[in-house]
Amino acid sequence: MKIYISGLYSGTNPQPGVGIARSLRLAYPDALLVGVEYSNRCSGIHWQDFDEIWLQRPWDELNLDAHAREIGRVLDAGAFYISAIDLEIMWLASVFPEGHPNLLTPPVEGLYQVSKPAIPAHEKLPVKIPPFVTTEISDWDLHAFCRKHDWKVWLKGPYYDAARTRNWTEFENMRNAFSSAWSTEKLFLQTHVTGYEESISFSAYKGELLHAVSMRKRDLTEMNKTWAGDVSVVPTEFYEPLCEVVKDLNWTGGAELEMVRDPDGQLWMIECNPRYPAWIHGATIAGHNMSAILVERASDVPAQKSPAVTDEFTRVVLEIPVHPEMPLPPLPEPFAGVVGHSLKHPSGLLGFANRLHGMNLNGQNGNGNGNGNGYGKLNGKELTIVPSSFMDDISDFDFEQIQTPSFLYLEKTASEHFNRAAKIAGNLSTEDVAVINAYSMKTNPDARLVQQAYEAGFLAEAISPLEVSKALEVGFKPEQIILNGPGKWWHKEHLPNEPIHAVFADSIADLQRVVAALESGELKAKIAGMRLRMPNIPSRFGIPIDTPELFGELIEAIKTLPRESGFGIHFHMASSSVGVGQWWHLFESMLKWCSSIEALAGRPIEILDIGGGWFPDDWHEGADEQFKKAVQSVGEYLPNVKQIISEPGKALAQPSMALAMRILEIQDFPNATDVVVDGSIAELPMYFFYPHRILHQNGETGSWKSLGRGKAYFLGRLCMEHDVVASHVELPETAKPGDLLVFCDAGAYDRSMSYVFGRG
Repeated sequence: MKIYISGLYSGTNPQPGVGIARSLRLAYPDALLVGVEYSNRCSGIHWQDFDEIWLQRPWDELNLDAHAREIGRVLDAGAFYISAIDLEIMWLASVFPEGHPNLLTPPVEGLYQVSKPAIPAHEKLPVKIPPFVTTEISDWDLHAFCRKHDWKVWLKGPYYDAARTRNWTEFENMRNAFSSAWSTEKLFLQTHVTGYEESISFSAYKGELLHAVSMRKRDLTEMNKTWAGDVSVVPTEFYEPLCEVVKDLNWTGGAELEMVRDPDGQLWMIECNPRYPAWIHGATIAGHNMSAILVERASDVPAQKSPAVTDEFTRVVLEIPVHPEMPLPPLPEPFAGVVGHSLKHPSGLLGFANRLHGMNLNGQNGNGNGNGNGYGKLNGKELTIVPSSFMDDISDFDFEQIQTPSFLYLEKTASEHFNRAAKIAGNLSTEDVAVINAYSMKTNPDARLVQQAYEAGFLAEAISPLEVSKALEVGFKPEQIILNGPGKWWHKEHLPNEPIHAVFADSIADLQRVVAALESGELKAKIAGMRLRMPNIPSRFGIPIDTPELFGELIEAIKTLPRESGFGIHFHMASSSVGVGQWWHLFESMLKWCSSIEALAGRPIEILDIGGGWFPDDWHEGADEQFKKAVQSVGEYLPNVKQIISEPGKALAQPSMALAMRILEIQDFPNATDVVVDGSIAELPMYFFYPHRILHQNGETGSWKSLGRGKAYFLGRLCMEHDVVASHVELPETAKPGDLLVFCDAGAYDRSMSYVFGRG
């Protein structure tokens, strides 16, 4: 018997070829095992169980037609071929569309049904698919998906590669890396599922399920790959529907279902790999020789039994002799500090993937979020477009009279948002609890926005006496001022003599100074309190309560507050950073902590100041019911609260301004277009933290177009390498130097943190 086995890479993310060979050697000691590899740098070619090595050119150089003919001759001569490389399996399915009795790999239709991220074949199994979206949708919608899922998301390549992306900068960096490596924009984002990782591997032949085993990962590498695990039989409730799925797919060969079992016991399928897993010999150790079972069924040659040694396995690192006829490759030239080879994908798989793109063999199946919506939708909605109020405001400007780059104040949009916030607060107020908004001055101290807040009945929240002074100039009274943050004593001469509404300390030391100032009359405030820092949440702000000692220190400090002042708590966490669901979880946790603080300090909490750092869409769309539940929760946990202060400043200011700039130069390259603009990160410093919706005005017709994904890079005017204000943007064919661009959503920290640079 002669068996060809491909996929011998044995680095930190190994292929299963060596494990298959080890298992087959036990079952067929006299068989001729031939290792198939596409690089002499794959250490598996030196493994002792291979009788021969069939070494090919790397995939990106290989003559695919000639290689296909050679494999055909091998199969026709009676040898079996087991592929352990996903991309090779896809290619073989196209080369042998009708299959071959000795080719132990799945057919093309079966591959379509198990392609990620949707994995259509999962529907008959007791599993779910985590929500996902393609990265081909707009950046605005991708950012919304990440916020919705608390930034617990994975960016995944079309075949391999996955990376956790915990913020927009990480996502952008990894998307650029993956897109460059795989030569495609068709990546996808999938939500992270917390739980224990499990796998099921099975063997099948022409739609007949031969055997299946279950494995739980017990130890992982830094790349999250299996290092140790335990093996058991597949439960009946999974095995029986799996038989039906295998029959429907007419599956031949091995496969692995990668899953996560969440704390509620629900299984979530992450991937279905169309080949045996790298841990396959671990199953053999436990008495389940999966590859031998497959060969036995295909050849009708009985395999020697592999008795169970144990039901657990682990890995070790081994040094093995190098075959003399295949010595190690020479070292590269030592330029730029290079003194050795990288072991990542030495066989040219990335180049092979690019060749497969042209052959349309990736077979990716998918929908927008794993439950039937289209790739072009998010949560059942069409892709985001610029709101009509933006266009109404922008149409009022005479851009011939505006020197770019220039910020645009969108008055109608601002008025609409501030008035809506006031209406929501009024609707949420009850006889017992008043809900009121406060405008955070630091978000954008533009007098027009501060005036909007004043006219809408807001309070003014300041982090310095200078901001207090600015609010008073606009018209706020001292009793409408909230003083917060660690720098409240900077330029304290600007503090009013009259009582302010509330003051919140940022640390124990700050609280001690607040107490001293209140007692001496240096500061007057109706409410005094502190900002809490929630446990296990990294932050430099607020008083920590992570340990009993710290919590006890806080309780003792609260007891020193003057009795004539009311007591309040400030809670602030940016939902745009931690995610919407996580924010609400922290909010409820905060209420429980506050209940304990009341009981232990003997001070009723009368005011609760809640800062949300809301992204505009999360605050403006469908959040009314959630806010209503929040007010009810406050009443349940803290019955003494008489006033709830909400700080939606970012949600209101961000959409209230835009940045106008003009195109200076357009340079086309084969795979990209560089567009130099007169704007820069000096005016758009938050470019790295969230996407901006971009409008282009046709210089001839005056018509506006909302820009989607494309190959253009918008480069700022500054001589700074990182001055890139947008990447992978669609540039209209009609675009010319002098055309106007408007970057929306620039009214919050883009405006307040902008700086003067490169203007002379």
